[in-house]
Amino acid sequence: MKRLPRKILAFCGAWIGARYIYRELIFPFLFAISVVTFVLLSNFLFKSVDRLLGKGLQLSVIFEFLYLNLAWIVAMSVPMAVLVAALMAYGRLAEDNEITAMRSSGISFTTILGPGLIFGTLVCLFMIYFHNYVLPEFNHKARLLAGDIYRKRPGLNIEPGYFMDDIPDYSIYVKEREGDQLRKLTIYNKDSQSTQTTIYADSGYLEVDGNTVLFMLFSGEIHELDLENLEDYRKTDFKRHRIAIPVDNLMLERRESARRGDREMTIAMMQENVRKYTRERDKVYAKIFKLVERDLDSTASIDFNKIKALIEQKKTENVRNLAEKTAVSQNKRLNALMSRIKGELNLATSYQKQINKYKVEIHKKFSIPVACIIFILIGAPMGVITKKGGIAVPALLSLLFFLLYYVFLVGGEELADLLIVSPFWAMWTPNILLLIAGIYLTYYATWEHRMLNIEHIKKWFKQKKRNHTFPEES
Repeated sequence: MKRLPRKILAFCGAWIGARYIYRELIFPFLFAISVVTFVLLSNFLFKSVDRLLGKGLQLSVIFEFLYLNLAWIVAMSVPMAVLVAALMAYGRLAEDNEITAMRSSGISFTTILGPGLIFGTLVCLFMIYFHNYVLPEFNHKARLLAGDIYRKRPGLNIEPGYFMDDIPDYSIYVKEREGDQLRKLTIYNKDSQSTQTTIYADSGYLEVDGNTVLFMLFSGEIHELDLENLEDYRKTDFKRHRIAIPVDNLMLERRESARRGDREMTIAMMQENVRKYTRERDKVYAKIFKLVERDLDSTASIDFNKIKALIEQKKTENVRNLAEKTAVSQNKRLNALMSRIKGELNLATSYQKQINKYKVEIHKKFSIPVACIIFILIGAPMGVITKKGGIAVPALLSLLFFLLYYVFLVGGEELADLLIVSPFWAMWTPNILLLIAGIYLTYYATWEHRMLNIEHIKKWFKQKKRNHTFPEES
């Protein structure tokens, strides 16, 4: 019994080589975070450059926009950095035969693995806190700032086929747009209570000069109607017309909003929404049960196909047992009942989708941080097996494993949103699969087995060939 605490202390790093392994892990971890974050941030900046250029934004606003979006990038880069660090650290130790020296001194592989698992656990705990408290706030502020930036320059927000009401007292409709060239414009002036002004133009373009929006219009008409005297109507044709609209709020205005999306909420906020939507869903189910029991005299389950079959059966019985006029009336009532139940079930399904959406995010706040521990279980034995401590092989292996994990994660989220699988299995299945792979790799690294012995397979095929008897030809 006394040996058990010693083994636990040894596993947790209470031996002289543990500090050495911790140092080997920290530098690759920080290096990988820097590289992965830089790559993801550069990609994000490249995709967002069209929303930032031409807005006249201050440099501090651009840096704030990138800083706020840095949170979700870090949330993605940390698990991958843990995997890179484990592969590089243990690969370097194996490449220099330091793992062999430790094991020849009587130190087991599980003890050598201990510092890595402690490191992964510490990162996991930090990321749970980060996902629950830091990331939602950053996501919320980033969304608000992105919306404020988007509204700053109305000219860039014009979408063909939609009315634009970003400019006060004006409503603008554009049928076609080719770059900066606008075609088939309709402009409604809503600033006057006494005169209604409508402008049509074949083409034109929009510019923003300071706090003034300039419209240059070509080949159009101006229609003015006196609302107090409807007989007073004027129409003016023009080949070229310029409109200058002073706007006081073209400078970037910062808004506050209490509304949050699912990725902008803490666990407590999402659990409250889950309880709210569960109550609403249960109310709908109770209403359906009451309708089925009262109008169909049945206790059928919440299954539309079963309820539909029961209604069809009732309709057949009405046709067979009632007078024609009465049967038609009763069957109309049953058809209306089926439509109502179908609508209620669709409403219940919508509530369930909302429940699943929030539950997925709750599980994600734990499953992604826990992946940091699992990546240690994969990276450490893989590094020992490959004996490659450089950056190339660990980076490639990390990318493959992380892409596999991310594909399963996104796929699981889609299946949960479609109510095909539960949120738990959607978010934890990638972890379970990688955990199995990690245990498998750790077992073989512990007992120094080869992953796949080709010679044994060749010998097996040769033995089967010798023992195989072919039938004689007739």
